[in-house]
Amino acid sequence: MEQESDTNHNAATAAAGITTSPTGQAMEESVSSSRRDATEDRQDQERGSLRRRSRTSRMSTIRSVAPITTGGQGTQFNLAGPSDSQQLRGAHEPFVHPGYGDLNPSYEQPNNAKPIWSLAKPLPRVVRPGMVPTKNELLESCINAELPAENSQKLGLDVDPNEIEKGRIDKSADVRKMAAQVTDARVQRENNFIKTLLASDAESTSGELPQLVKTRSSQRRPTLRRPSIQSPLYTVQEGMSEHESTHSKQSKQGHESQRLEQGEGEIDLGPDEFIEGNRSLETLRLDQEAYPEDLHPLVQNLVEDEIHNNHTVWSVVRTHHREALAESLAVFIQLTIGFCADLAVTVANAGNPNTTDWAWGFATMIGIYISGGVSGAHLNPTITIMLWFYRGFPKRKMPEYFLAQFLGAFCACLAAYGVYYVSIQHYLLTGTGTDEDIMNCFVTNQRSPYINAPTALFNEFVGTMCLTVVVLALGDDQNAPPGAGMNSLIIGLVITCLSMGFANQTGAALNPSRDFGPRLALLALGFTSELFTNPYWFYGPWAGTLLGSFMGAFLYDFMIFTGGESPVNYPLDRTQRALHKSRMKWQRRLWLTSKEGEDKIV
Repeated sequence: MEQESDTNHNAATAAAGITTSPTGQAMEESVSSSRRDATEDRQDQERGSLRRRSRTSRMSTIRSVAPITTGGQGTQFNLAGPSDSQQLRGAHEPFVHPGYGDLNPSYEQPNNAKPIWSLAKPLPRVVRPGMVPTKNELLESCINAELPAENSQKLGLDVDPNEIEKGRIDKSADVRKMAAQVTDARVQRENNFIKTLLASDAESTSGELPQLVKTRSSQRRPTLRRPSIQSPLYTVQEGMSEHESTHSKQSKQGHESQRLEQGEGEIDLGPDEFIEGNRSLETLRLDQEAYPEDLHPLVQNLVEDEIHNNHTVWSVVRTHHREALAESLAVFIQLTIGFCADLAVTVANAGNPNTTDWAWGFATMIGIYISGGVSGAHLNPTITIMLWFYRGFPKRKMPEYFLAQFLGAFCACLAAYGVYYVSIQHYLLTGTGTDEDIMNCFVTNQRSPYINAPTALFNEFVGTMCLTVVVLALGDDQNAPPGAGMNSLIIGLVITCLSMGFANQTGAALNPSRDFGPRLALLALGFTSELFTNPYWFYGPWAGTLLGSFMGAFLYDFMIFTGGESPVNYPLDRTQRALHKSRMKWQRRLWLTSKEGEDKIV
C-alpha cells in the first residue's frame, strides 16, 4: 500500500512538472515534456482518487473512535473534549499576512512575557521576599553550618536527607518531629538555591546579579538537588516584566581558583560531601558589596524587555497605562449591562428577579473576556487586594487599579441611567414606583426593614468568601484548571449562583466599587435619600467583602494551596521580617526614619 502511494505521489509530481534533486531542491520542468496521454491521465487520476477516498475514510473512522493519548501519560478518556495538540492549536491560529510582524513587532512577542494576575487563566508563580533568606541569614547559616537533617537526627530520627529535601515527611503524632524535618527541608532547599545563584555568578563581575531562566507554566520545575545543575527557575519580580535569559557559563576550575584566591576571606556554604560528581562550591565567596542586604533581588533581576508597536502618541500613553484602561473598560461594560438588566426588570414591573442574576453572571464573563489577558480583569478592589497579599500582585499597581475600577463603575451608572432615563421618568410619574426602587437598581442595601446590620455584614462576608475560594481554585495550576477560555465562563456562572443565593437580603454587592461608584453618580444626579446616611455603605460592600475575601483566601491556602508565595506557607519569622521591612520602608518614605537607622534596626 505504501509503495503504491509512493508511486502515485511520484507520478503526480512528474505530472506537475517538478523533480526533486538529491539535495531536496525542486526544479520546474517543461510542461510539454511531461505531458501524458489524456486517457492514461484520467485512469491514473481515477485510481488515485479512489485510493485517497478510501484512505481518508479509514483515517477519519480511526480518529473518531480512538481514545485521547498524551505523551508520557498513556491513554486518557476525557469528557471535557480532546486535549490540546499542535493540530488543534494550528486550527485556531489566524492568518498573518507577510510583513505584519515587521510593522507590528509586539504581535510576535512570546506568550507569558510578563506575569498577569488574571481571572481568565492560571495565576502566575512568583518568588516573594518571604521565600528567600537575607544575606545576614545566609551568613549566619554559613558560620553555624548544619549537617543535612541535623535537627531531625537530634531527635533520634533516622531520615534520608535527600528524601527530606524533597518534602517527603511522614506524619507523626509528635509535632516536634515533623517541625524538625520541615526545618531541615527548608534549610537544605534554600542553601542549595543560594549555591546555585553563586555558582551561576562565579565568573560575573562585581555588582552584577545572576539571572535565571523562566519555565513555561505547562512545565514542572525539576527538583533542585545540586548547585551545579542549571535548573530553570520561574522567578518574577513583583511589578516587573520577565524575559527569557540564560545562565552564565561556569568558569573553568583553574580560573575560578585564581579569582577566589584574590579575595579576602572565604565562607563555607555547607558540607559538600553530598554533592555527587560536581565541583566543590565551598570556596565561593559572598561579596559583601556585590550582594544586597535582602537576597530577594538576586532572583528578580529581570529587565523589562517588552516590545511595543507605538504607532501614535496616544499609543505611548496607552502602553504605560494599558492595564488600568483595560480594567476600567471591562468594569464599565460589566456594570452597564448589569444596571440595565436591573432597570429593565424594575420599570417593567413584571420581570423575573432571576433574570438579573443571569445578566450579572454573563456581564461578569464579558468583562473578564474584555481585559482578562491585559489587566487580569479583577473588576473588584477586594480581589486586587487579596491577590497582592496572597499571590504577590505588585502593590505599586494597586492605586491605578482602584481608580480605574471606581471610575468605570461611576461612568457605568451614568450610562445606564441615560439609557433608561425616559422609562425611569415614566415609572416615577405614573406612581408605579419610588426613587428607592430606582436606587436599588444601582446600589445595595438592606432590602427589607428586618435585615439588621450583623445579618447584612455576614451576608456579604460569606458571599465574597465563596467567590474568593473559587477564584483561587480556578487560578491554581496544580488543582484542576479548566480549558483555555473557560475561566471566564465559569466565574460568570459562579456570579450567577452567588447572586441567586445572596442577593435577596442585600443585593449581593461582593464588590466595593460596584456599590461606591454608583452612589457617587446618584449623588451627582440628585438622589440624596439615604445614600450615605445609612452606614451599610461601609460595613457591607467594604468591610464585609474585604474580610470575606481574606478569609476565603486563607481557607483555600490553609487547606489546599502548596505554593510558597502565599503567606500561609511562609515560616512565621519570614512573615514577620517581610512585614517589618515593609513598615520600615514606608517610614523612610514618609521621612520618619533614615536608611542608616533602618539598617541598624535590621
